[in-house]
Amino acid sequence: MFLGEYQHTIDDKGRLVMPSKFRHHLAEGVVVTKGHERCVYVYPPDRWDDVLERMSRLSIDNRDHRAYMRVVFGSASDQQLDRQGRVALPAALRAY
Repeated sequence: MFLGEYQHTIDDKGRLVMPSKFRHHLAEGVVVTKGHERCVYVYPPDRWDDVLERMSRLSIDNRDHRAYMRVVFGSASDQQLDRQGRVALPAALRAY
């Protein structure tokens, strides 16, 4: 879990700088997706697997569950940090 509060800006190319203290946890890449209250969530691969596991337990017969899965999975994007520790955010997530 990433703890703390950080001020972020997105540069002209749509990249977000990840805090240096977390970069070693993100060396294998990240999944970025829409979160609650217009936040963007960033998950390391192992934590994304946990999200997938939890989501697999939701009922696709439930309209609210389907809507939630569409938002999370539909906006999810695999990304790699660049050498400066930046993550490229797709245009849809920047707009969100």
